[in-house]
Amino acid sequence: MSIQSNSIHKKHPGIFNDVLSPITPGPSSSNTCGPFRIAVLCRQLLAEKPVSFSMTMAESGGYADTFFSMQSDLGTIAGLLGKDLFTYNLENSYPDAEKDNLHLSFDFSSTIPTYPSEMGEILISGQTHTLTLTAVSWGGGEIEITALNGHPVSLDGKSYTLVTFSHDGTPHCTTEGITKENAGKKAKDAMTDQAVFRTAILSPVFPFACKEIPTPPFSNAVELVQLAEESGLPLWELALDYEKSIVKASDDQLWAYAKTIYQIAVDSIQYGKNPGLSFSGVTTPKTPQYMSALKQGNLIPLGTADTGCLDALSIMEFSNSHGKIICMPTGGASGIVPAAILNTAKSLGFSHRKQIEALLVAGLFGLFYYPTHYSGSIGCQAEIGVAISMAAAALTSMLTDCPKTVEKAASLGGQSVLGLVCNPIDGYVQVPCILRNMTAVPTAITCANAALGGLDSILPLDTVVDLMLEVGKNIKPCNRAGTFYTDAFKPKK
Repeated sequence: MSIQSNSIHKKHPGIFNDVLSPITPGPSSSNTCGPFRIAVLCRQLLAEKPVSFSMTMAESGGYADTFFSMQSDLGTIAGLLGKDLFTYNLENSYPDAEKDNLHLSFDFSSTIPTYPSEMGEILISGQTHTLTLTAVSWGGGEIEITALNGHPVSLDGKSYTLVTFSHDGTPHCTTEGITKENAGKKAKDAMTDQAVFRTAILSPVFPFACKEIPTPPFSNAVELVQLAEESGLPLWELALDYEKSIVKASDDQLWAYAKTIYQIAVDSIQYGKNPGLSFSGVTTPKTPQYMSALKQGNLIPLGTADTGCLDALSIMEFSNSHGKIICMPTGGASGIVPAAILNTAKSLGFSHRKQIEALLVAGLFGLFYYPTHYSGSIGCQAEIGVAISMAAAALTSMLTDCPKTVEKAASLGGQSVLGLVCNPIDGYVQVPCILRNMTAVPTAITCANAALGGLDSILPLDTVVDLMLEVGKNIKPCNRAGTFYTDAFKPKK
């Protein structure tokens, strides 16, 4: 089976829908939040309470090693039960499903294709309806239903959508003219057509509903720098302008959301320092120990990066305890951007507003990497590497208004780990993921300093993005799943 997306939103990603997103229990955007969002769409398409759900995945695909360790099953169940991912305790998923008389089946088969690596064939039933679907978690929380009742579709959860079903189950999907306010009436009107058997209304599963016709003011880094130079507008303001061209939101709404997610990220730093934190996997929490060593002067001084590394460690360990985090742009790289911004601001005395502006710049430059889908399927370069690039741009923007210098920092950040493979040991977002988040903070600071100090990036950011994709295509996975997952170095018990 060949899976190819035709979603318009892939061409025009949003900062808050796709880059600084999602808000999710850790440890993974594609493995925890992605399945949740797929399940929500499945429930909406069924348009009734589900009584059975089965999902079959490739036995050599990405989910084979990570589906249960990264809570993909729990996220799926939460979505089927109609729960809110941010507030719901995922540990209650199976007991609540049993109480709800929801029959579940998660299986793996050699007949399911390995690409995309995180794809499932789904059968969902209610008391009156049954649906078959093919669904993909692309990375970074991005999802898509690519087939419905055997017919190709492209449902990405970013728009209000009216789905009509003919008597033989054939679906017809439309987003044109569908809004939150009129969706019910549109569905009622559709039922006057004798060819229509039933309808379903899909609400967005992302923070902001997308516009039907996006009108982005730029499409690459070159155009962004040119616009910034010609307009004289700061990069953070251009970030808001871009976002308004993509999603249905005002400046105030976008600014408020930026403040919210940044605060969640900062809070996760403190939660991760809790001595009582615990998680399963191949390692154990080390934040309190590292923090003690830092306070006692037992570490080699790194300046601002000292506390930056600590905070990145804290976020990642909180994420692995299934705490709520902000993926920037993935769960596996969620510690880098907030730790870098917060500690640079503390070191240089920058205001909270300055930090939010820097966060917007990070999201702005993360847009240009969107063709990677921020997925380990083309290596950890698409997770850690993109986050370093975003952080380097953010830090540089705090010290200069020159857009070209910020772009250089982003390019240097992306170049710094070009070709980095994704090799989570035993399928957990722990080793080497936690350490990589820590090492990424001083790398981002170094790249920012290099740009500010006049070093040439040589390669424009747009070229670095293209290179990342090319390198990723040539990375040879050892398990055919798109990653270098291995248990060869699994610690002895």
